[in-house]
Amino acid sequence: MKMHYLKLKNWLLVTVMGAFGLSSCHCHKEVAQPQEEEVPAVKPRNEMRLMYGVPTMNFMIRGQVKDADGRPVKDIRVNMLERNMEMVDGQLQGDPERVKAWLDNSAAITDKNGNFVINNSGIPQEEVRLMVRDVDGQDNGEYKDQVLDIKVQQGDVDRTGAGGWNQGTFNKEINIRLESK
Repeated sequence: MKMHYLKLKNWLLVTVMGAFGLSSCHCHKEVAQPQEEEVPAVKPRNEMRLMYGVPTMNFMIRGQVKDADGRPVKDIRVNMLERNMEMVDGQLQGDPERVKAWLDNSAAITDKNGNFVINNSGIPQEEVRLMVRDVDGQDNGEYKDQVLDIKVQQGDVDRTGAGGWNQGTFNKEINIRLESK
């Protein structure tokens, strides 16, 4: 009776683990036995290494915001949007609390010279979407909100320090012209 119980328990455990993708990651290749001759210290590996994780990339975006006449504009909010954030009729779509928290915590505000720096980390993307908003009212003039898509090109990615899941740093410098309302 005890033997049937253990077999049933093992069968259930293997079934549940298989359903969740928990199986062996063992390589089934035969390992060659060393020969008498001298073996190099480092042998190239022809097998695939399995790793769990998510690739990440650092995003360093610098820029300057100017008005239509070329004068720097201070107190403009520049946000790098998450991959799944979309604008519809000038409003970000999604859970309102999550969107507000993201906008408040990821904002770069331009200084008196109109300069800003965004330093963020996330999943590598083909395009980076920036949202530029005038949030201070009439203090420095009133400007239309903008959404900018910046193409991530290989020449803009610094691979220094990249390895494992780190894909490097996307460095880009941009200039933004605002339109008056």
